[in-house]
This record gives sequence, C-alpha cells and structure tokens, in this order.
Amino acid sequence: QELAPLLIREWPLGRLHSAFFSIRVVKGHRRVMSDSITDAAAHLHSLLLSKEKDLKDREADFSRRVQLYESDNPSMGNDTDVIQLNVGGSTNIAVLRRTLTQFEDSMLAAKFSGRWDDSLEKDRDGNIFVDQNPENFLRLIDYLRLRNNRSRQVTVRRPKPTYEFCCMLEYYDLMPSVYPQKWIGNSDNFSCEEESCGTLVLTTKKAEATVLHDFGEFADAGVSEFTVIFEKGTTGAVGWLDFDKDTDKDSPYSHLLDGFRDNQENSIVMSITERKIFGPDKILEENMRIDHMVSTTKITCRHDELGEYSIEAVDVSPPGGIATTLKKSRVVSTGSYLSSRTIYVRPMISFSGKVTVSGLKYRIDHL
Repeated sequence: QELAPLLIREWPLGRLHSAFFSIRVVKGHRRVMSDSITDAAAHLHSLLLSKEKDLKDREADFSRRVQLYESDNPSMGNDTDVIQLNVGGSTNIAVLRRTLTQFEDSMLAAKFSGRWDDSLEKDRDGNIFVDQNPENFLRLIDYLRLRNNRSRQVTVRRPKPTYEFCCMLEYYDLMPSVYPQKWIGNSDNFSCEEESCGTLVLTTKKAEATVLHDFGEFADAGVSEFTVIFEKGTTGAVGWLDFDKDTDKDSPYSHLLDGFRDNQENSIVMSITERKIFGPDKILEENMRIDHMVSTTKITCRHDELGEYSIEAVDVSPPGGIATTLKKSRVVSTGSYLSSRTIYVRPMISFSGKVTVSGLKYRIDHL
C-alpha cells in the first residue's frame, strides 16, 4: 500500500502494468507450487494409510492361517511319551519327551514336541535318528535328566564346556539355557530378571549400578559378543574392561568397578550420556549422533580371534526414523609389558535406569 502511490507517480503506465502482471504470475506460480506440494503430501498420506491397512489385513490373515494350521495339526506328543533314539548310529537310548522339551524356546524342544515325529529321520527299526556325536549328546541327556528329576533345593552342576559340546548346543539353540549369562556387582544396587531365554533385564534400585559379566565355566575362553539396549532416559556406559586373569583371579573384580586402572590399556568403553568412546588415556570418538533422552540406544560389543574388539552403537528410534551406526575398534596390545600376563577383556555395564542384555556369545573356539 505504501509503494503503490510511488509506483504510480514514478513509473510509466506500460511498465507499471508489466510489473504488476509479473508479480501476479510469480504469486500464481508460488500458489500452484504450494497447491502441488499439498496435494502430493495428501496423496502420500493416503497411500501410507492404505499400505498400513493392507499390512494389518495380511497380518490378520496370517494369524488366522496359523491358528487354522495348528487346529488341523495338533501336537501329538505327551510329556510321558518314551522316545526311542538312535544317536550317531552306535547308541540307542530311550528318553522321556519332557526331558527333551524342558527348554521350550530351543530347537531341541521344537524338534521333539511331537508335531514333527512323522517327518523325523528314522533308522530301519523305527528309532528317531540323531546325527550327533554319542558322547556329547549323552552328556546333554544326562544334564537334562538331572534338571528334570531334581528337587528344588538341589543345584544341578552344568557340564564342563568343550568346543564340540558347545557347537552341538548352538545347533539346538541351547547355549543360553545350559550356560545362562550372569552379571556380578553389588546386588543392593540392581535387580536382574530373565525376560526370555538368553535375554536379561537389569534395573537399578538406587542411583547407579556397575556390573561385570561372570565368565563362569568360560574363564579360559571369554566372551566374543554381547548387546545392551539402554531404555530411553537411562544413563550410563558399556564396553570392554581390561582384566588380568592371573592377577585378578582371587579378587571378585570389585576394584575394577572404580574405573580404569593405569594398566588397563586394552579397555574401551562407550558413554551414552557423554556420547563418547573412551580408551584409558584418550577419547577415541566423540559427538556421536545418539540421544539417550530421546530414544532407545542399542550397543553391540564384539571381540574377534585376532584380538580386535569394537563397540557399535545404533540409535534405534531417532526422530528421522533412520538408524545411525558408529563403530570404533581397538587391537589388544602385544607390547613387552603384557607379554607376561594373559589378556582378557571383560564385558562391563554401568547404568542408571533399565538395560536389556542379549546376544551374549562365548569364544568357544578357545576352549
């Protein structure tokens, strides 16, 4: 309104008409673009709703088909069934079905549930054939029988792990059942609850708790991998803590919880609170694109047979919906200082809130 009188006084009529026409064209073009963007957004929203409805319909149809299949193919097995097994072609044994199916989440339990009895491989006498080393399989059966027949007050001693035995357990998805993970620390500071086979939920009772993994039967092998999920709002750190097997064997690791010692040159720890990865003497990575107050953070720690170990962080629910993966590796030192001692890196979690631990794997190739 202020420019109009000035334009009328100073500009010729033809140029003024041309200018106003150009302004109308630009405004019209912007309006068309705005309308196009709005239409495109509305179309995409409609398409998303359609796809979401289609997905829900498919899920409902799948659930209906599963229920129909299960009703037409009920499990024929009873806990008291006696199953005749031919193990490795040289050993025949009879086992109660409930002995084989006591770990419900395992492939062993699924295989001998009774639903697949007709399709399992059998020898000429009708015995179910188990293609495993008889010695290892019988060790497993002995352990399962002891668990199945024990009184509640008796703790069953687990079999001593060997490479071959653990390979068989991994095949049957039994490693986390036979050798469950255990985390040690001040029990007054945290609680531990099994969410499912191989998955533990740790919750702090007080402000903060620091826990270390107990190698147990795998003290001579160690851990190769574990995953920790920090719930939204949970603070803390996770990683590999240098552990001297020879020096620290008589101490329950309590002094290791106070932080890095001078000789912990092989430690690597990620703080989700500070968004940094620390070595004992320097920062290895910083300004990591994770936000523990906004989303859940998933961290996977790995250790390979070459002495390289790493921390990989994934922000599993960032605002943009795209996971961000960052990885930092270190190699265990082989300097003269360490030549006289056995090097282990122990899984460590320090947290305030709730974390879920899963995917723990032992270095069975070192057994």
